[in-house]
Amino acid sequence: MKLFSRITHITKNLAQASQLYLLSGISTLLILFGGDITYGTIYYVATTGNDSNPGTFNHPWRNPQKCASAPIQAGDTCVVRKGTYTADNGSGVTVYASKHAPQGTKLQPITIKSDVPRGAAIIVPSSKNGLNAGFYLTRPYYIIEGFDISGGANNGNVMSLAGIEFTSSATGGIARSNFIHHIGKTVCSDSSYGISGIGIHETADVLVENNQIYSIGRLRNAENGCRTIRAQNDHGIYIKATSNTIVRRNVIFDTNRGWPIHVYKPNGTTTNLEIYHNTFSGRSPTGKPNGHILLAKTINGANIANNISSEAQTGMIIAYSLSAFRVVVSHNLSDTLEKTGPAVAGVTFFSNIEHSTNLGFANKSQHDFRLTAESAAINRGTTTGVPPVKDQAPDIGAFEFCEPDSTSPLTNSLGLGQDDKFCLHSRKTSY
Repeated sequence: MKLFSRITHITKNLAQASQLYLLSGISTLLILFGGDITYGTIYYVATTGNDSNPGTFNHPWRNPQKCASAPIQAGDTCVVRKGTYTADNGSGVTVYASKHAPQGTKLQPITIKSDVPRGAAIIVPSSKNGLNAGFYLTRPYYIIEGFDISGGANNGNVMSLAGIEFTSSATGGIARSNFIHHIGKTVCSDSSYGISGIGIHETADVLVENNQIYSIGRLRNAENGCRTIRAQNDHGIYIKATSNTIVRRNVIFDTNRGWPIHVYKPNGTTTNLEIYHNTFSGRSPTGKPNGHILLAKTINGANIANNISSEAQTGMIIAYSLSAFRVVVSHNLSDTLEKTGPAVAGVTFFSNIEHSTNLGFANKSQHDFRLTAESAAINRGTTTGVPPVKDQAPDIGAFEFCEPDSTSPLTNSLGLGQDDKFCLHSRKTSY
């Protein structure tokens, strides 16, 4: 009876909400995992709503925090309508899935999504010392999708800022198709705790895909009058002693107060890490840091393939105090070197393209990293260790090039406009 009543509730709202279902690769009504069909209730948040409302289409909640509390349960979707949202209760977190929050399952995740890409803006609070975050997840199987996430202005010496944080209990979390940017850009601080677009800490099975992460990190020393000793503590994605983490199809630029991807955990091990089909761009005018992916401490199993590195200081990969086992770096394209420094035991480099003079971006100055027909990335990727694509040879980078198709305009899910000459890989892929 409970399932029947939930299906009835969905049917009643279907006519009003059907246009929302076309905006995501994961349907808000039917989620397909290996043929299983999962039914869930759809709830709504709007700036005109009230948290005492039932969260229905016509009577939405006011704050997205309601998306991580009862009556939400496994399999449900919470749609956040266009507007700006932040925490005003001093908690420092706009959406906090605490240990008392509902949890999803592998077949019934809890989805929190913007109704249209970038329509719902999440502002990272600046209200407390310690961590301030847009989303702080301590429960398993949450999907965060389609948000514009920015902010964070705490100058304290023990501050930490993040767009999305997956903690040790956030198994199976997904960050998909978000724009995470300008986190801590006005901060002048000596805090050693750092700023991140996305943090993944001591958890498992997290997927980060199709996001744009840019302009992350505090002011540099002497920038806008700031005085600080910190030069490389702030990162695009911070990976800390995780297992089975996948980072794919992301564009990360202007994250040079640290590394686009930082893998580090003293006295901890990162296992089975996959970083493929991403595009990194930009270097610090100070020369620090000197690369795009930092591999540090203990890593047991990693596949780093089909990525583009543009304007790293000296090389794409940097190893620091690294104890590595079964780490493979292959089929990446760089306009500098594949790595900085000497060879590292346990890390195998092969078939990487170095010192390329033709990365072939559509418009790099406008941060449009789609590929043109002249790009050296086309058909140069590997199919080993990455999901298959419809063509035989994948392109390197976050985007797959395809010829113009005048019959059907493409709306780019990363928000870069409509142009069928430069196609997203998702148009030609099976994943």
